[in-house]
Amino acid sequence: MSKIKDVAKRAGVSAGTVDRIIHNRGRFSEETADRVRKAISDLNYKTDIRARNFSLSLKCRIAVLMPFPELNNDYWKLPLEGMKNALEELSASHVTAEFFHFHEYNHDKFQNMIRNIRKKQFDAFVIAPLLHDEILKLFDTLFDDKPVVFFDSDIESSPRYTYIGQKSVEAGHLAAKLMNQMISGSDNKILIITTDSGNEHLTDRVTGFLEKISFKTETIEIPVNPDNMTEILEKIRPKLGSEYNGVYVAYSSCHYIAQMIEEQGLEKKIPLVGYDLVPDNIMHLERETISYILTQRPIDQGYLSIKTLYKKIILGQESASEQLMPIDIITQENLASYIRMREIS
Repeated sequence: MSKIKDVAKRAGVSAGTVDRIIHNRGRFSEETADRVRKAISDLNYKTDIRARNFSLSLKCRIAVLMPFPELNNDYWKLPLEGMKNALEELSASHVTAEFFHFHEYNHDKFQNMIRNIRKKQFDAFVIAPLLHDEILKLFDTLFDDKPVVFFDSDIESSPRYTYIGQKSVEAGHLAAKLMNQMISGSDNKILIITTDSGNEHLTDRVTGFLEKISFKTETIEIPVNPDNMTEILEKIRPKLGSEYNGVYVAYSSCHYIAQMIEEQGLEKKIPLVGYDLVPDNIMHLERETISYILTQRPIDQGYLSIKTLYKKIILGQESASEQLMPIDIITQENLASYIRMREIS
């Protein structure tokens, strides 16, 4: 007897796409629908009515714990978009989510948020685990053996259900490889910019970069929400292109350095590598002031976080303990096509 995965393989689509077409929900093209219908006919596939009725009786209520969307230069708007896309697609499948936002470095407000969550009932959790210690404590006091999906960053020692994101050390390795290829000569120094947040995700990116970079380095930790941001940047400005022959920014604020490079009108572009396709980074990448942006597909991360819990709770399908995202390299040349691909996927 044929299964839905057999239909998906025959039609060259995912099992989720077949499910959407069978039940006429979510987005799909008519061309795709025709291929799926033909595969259903060829394989004589029959929907399991009992299983479908059982799944329709289930509910999946998800609590999403993530930073406010506008933080980190609007970075968190990207996974939020992916989650909302998945929820729209699953609107007929009793999958709902409530979003609880926090400032990623404000521990007191995070605890207030947790007190609000305790007043409600949820079947599963999606979390960006930036507040490492606080999240670990919740496995004993809040989650109660319910499936927990981590996205963006991981706590490998935790009993989470799955992690969706990149390997941060590998992202640092890749950034160093790109920097090594852009710079020649041995007497060079690379500036590394990160934060003092204690975020292990960023720490691992820097660790990976240091493991592979071929040049001398200097690391500057910019405080979270510093009052003296202008003062800090002004100390860096005169050293660009003289003392610092390349800059690596371990988070989404690469555009600050790009702006200084443009303001100085440096004839020789300084190799500059950073992360995340936030609006300001996109602008400077288009001008080629930023050499490379690495991205871990945050929209896909958000989408898969919701879909993974739908498969677990509604369909009874298990997922791997890690769902690793590819580390995409974005340049001026492939930026437009990458954004178009993201918009239609």
